Amino acid sequence: MGCCPCFSASAIDPIEAANKVREEAPEILLDGEEFKFAFAFTRDQIYFSNYRILRKDKQGFTGSSVSWQSIPYTAIKAFSVQTAGTLDFNMEMCVWPSGIKSGEFESSFLMGSQGITVSFKKNGGVDVFALQCFLNEKVFNPSNKKVELPPAPESMDDGAKMSYLDLIMGDARAIDPKVVEAQLKVDPPILLPDETIDMAFRCGRDTTCLTSRRVLYIDVKGITGKKVHYMSYHWSAIKAFAVETPGAFIDRDSTLKLWTTIGSCWENCFSLDLRNSSVDILQIQRYFADKILGQDTAPPSAEANKAEGQQDEGGGWKAWLCGDMRMLDAVQENIKFHEQVPILQGCETLEMAFKGARDMVLFTTKRMILIDPQGITGKKVSYTSLPWDCVQAFAVQSAGSMLDKDSEMTIWTDIFHDYHTEEQGDDDNKETIYLADPGLSCISVDFDKSKVDLCAVNRYLTSRCATLGSQSSQPAAPVDTGVLAASQPGAIEGFLHWIGDNYRQVDPNELDAKMHSECSMLLPDERVQMGFLCGRDTLILTSHRAMKIDVNGFTGKRVLYLSIPYTRIQSFEVESAGTWDMDAKMQLHIKAPWYAREVGSGLSIDFGKGRADVLAIHKFLAAQVIGGADGSSSIPREVLPAQPEGGVSSFLSWLGDDYKQISAADATQKFQSDPGILLEEETVDLAFKCGRDFMIYTTKRFMKIDTQGFTGKMVSYKSLPYEPLYCYHVTGASAHPFDSDAEVGMYSDAGMWTFDAKKGQADIMAVYAFLNKKCVFDRAAAAAAENAEFN
Repeated sequence: MGCCPCFSASAIDPIEAANKVREEAPEILLDGEEFKFAFAFTRDQIYFSNYRILRKDKQGFTGSSVSWQSIPYTAIKAFSVQTAGTLDFNMEMCVWPSGIKSGEFESSFLMGSQGITVSFKKNGGVDVFALQCFLNEKVFNPSNKKVELPPAPESMDDGAKMSYLDLIMGDARAIDPKVVEAQLKVDPPILLPDETIDMAFRCGRDTTCLTSRRVLYIDVKGITGKKVHYMSYHWSAIKAFAVETPGAFIDRDSTLKLWTTIGSCWENCFSLDLRNSSVDILQIQRYFADKILGQDTAPPSAEANKAEGQQDEGGGWKAWLCGDMRMLDAVQENIKFHEQVPILQGCETLEMAFKGARDMVLFTTKRMILIDPQGITGKKVSYTSLPWDCVQAFAVQSAGSMLDKDSEMTIWTDIFHDYHTEEQGDDDNKETIYLADPGLSCISVDFDKSKVDLCAVNRYLTSRCATLGSQSSQPAAPVDTGVLAASQPGAIEGFLHWIGDNYRQVDPNELDAKMHSECSMLLPDERVQMGFLCGRDTLILTSHRAMKIDVNGFTGKRVLYLSIPYTRIQSFEVESAGTWDMDAKMQLHIKAPWYAREVGSGLSIDFGKGRADVLAIHKFLAAQVIGGADGSSSIPREVLPAQPEGGVSSFLSWLGDDYKQISAADATQKFQSDPGILLEEETVDLAFKCGRDFMIYTTKRFMKIDTQGFTGKMVSYKSLPYEPLYCYHVTGASAHPFDSDAEVGMYSDAGMWTFDAKKGQADIMAVYAFLNKKCVFDRAAAAAAENAEFN
């Protein structure tokens, strides 16, 4: 989707360009859309309108096939501009939008950048700073609140010289933010008029600024320093942060790390070494907490087992040898991390605390904090903060038998994973290979099973990460903060005995009672809506999450409880059983890079043929993921009837085998009744028949209905809500006689979704106009309303 940097663009008249687009393809532009900047390179053009970045890409030898690609400003999380150098005559602009993916990470090579780059001719009439100012206005949300700033060091002077040791070690020093702010509003004009710089650090010729709108990194390149790269990260793009205190002896610098939403293992993290004499690193940590977590008070969790009054007797040999963690008195630790080691906000409360040999894990009302003392003295300490909205899935696993005496907690986030390199081959033929590391994409913690209440940990994570969608925008209700009773010994074992090993659907009322009493894994207000036993494994759909219980090992004592909150699901799919394939299927997809790499796209389960009504399951998932998400079920809480074959069969006979656009009203009527897969308030806006397959755009989602097999009894229903859909393109059919298909491509956090439509049998531009409204106009209007309310 990116523009080739080999060809440099020149400025063209934006008004003439807009008029030409209206003549050539009137469906492309929105009502009231105007071009502010326009550029041409070779056969292609790129436009910056008041709503989005629009690229016209002529394809094929003749150029008769044209792709129109849209990047809404609301999808951009970071951008940069780069001036020309002495010998490098090109300027560059790069944007990083959500949903764009640049290949897969493999050991043979590192995946490419997610950034979309455009090169400009130095004397091509392009003012990159005017373009920068325009992006400032379109990308940044003025609703950023002012935060409390740490006191500036007395020696903070922009004219002070750095020592030789600071230069060679890369240590940054704090400088006067007001001096930098005054310069960046005039020469060059990088900042918005009302934008302020809270803190600034300089290392050699490079500068890092923390402003009211962004994290700005200025990288001066080359001998002459004429080539300068200005990189801007929107504050909403910062997912997690860490600070590291200085160590002993010659280790005199502290470190700041930021993890972003950019999905590339060499762009996901920004790091800065800071000279200890010029900064208070814990003050900087609290500044980032205020910017990213907010300064409002988060409600307490009733599920927190504070272990109040519990005496810490140490972790013993298991803590030192295996790193197994034990629970600490959270009340005492809360005092410690507010007063002695002040890393918590004043409005933040520590609710659960765990400690191994030296490492600690803290659960607060706003985040999970990983504390890692390093070195022999342990003076150098890393504090890594992950807001709860980073967590996409979580699991707890009970201890096994014999030598396996530790239980485990695993958390998967939407932060991209790390990597390391190794040399492969002999001296004459060496090759660098890239190997993935979980990093902050996957965090695993071992617990001493006798000193940690695993059920309480699971309930707490559910209360923080699996909030009902209907509650996410409502003020938090007061809750009872009393200490929950600990789970009874043998509770998990008793529940496993009840599971057995048959394949059956379970009465949700019975399963609900077991999960609240014997197993004690559910929240008090959480209800089981559906339950299925598949061998020794169990799938549970509750009011808050999808939960898979996976029994492992010969004895079956080691059990994994995997949870995926409905509010984290990016797309979902159900598939009916075929003639020869005896299993129906359900798949849930989340945005968790390490989970996708090691486990799969989300959660999948096979149902025995006739043992599950997949259409009822589909409708329930739709209600939770794209509907009210209030935890209610669209069906009674009872054992579901066997899957009705008539509904699928009659639907297939209606599909036929033609290829055309069909009436949206007819499709609405069909999918509201037979099969009834639409929500009550959901209607079809656009519908296409593609052979036996079906593509529909509803008021809430895009759906792909894929009919498979010779008999066509196996049908897959795939749903992509519009919320994780950011960028898109439509490519018209070529004039070439052998190319008769037009293509629609949608870029989302659930991957790339495409479908083809035959020339002359489908209005492909109607799809583009529809996506314009859903992904550009509606979101721009919502952002404008938010800004107006703030102002």
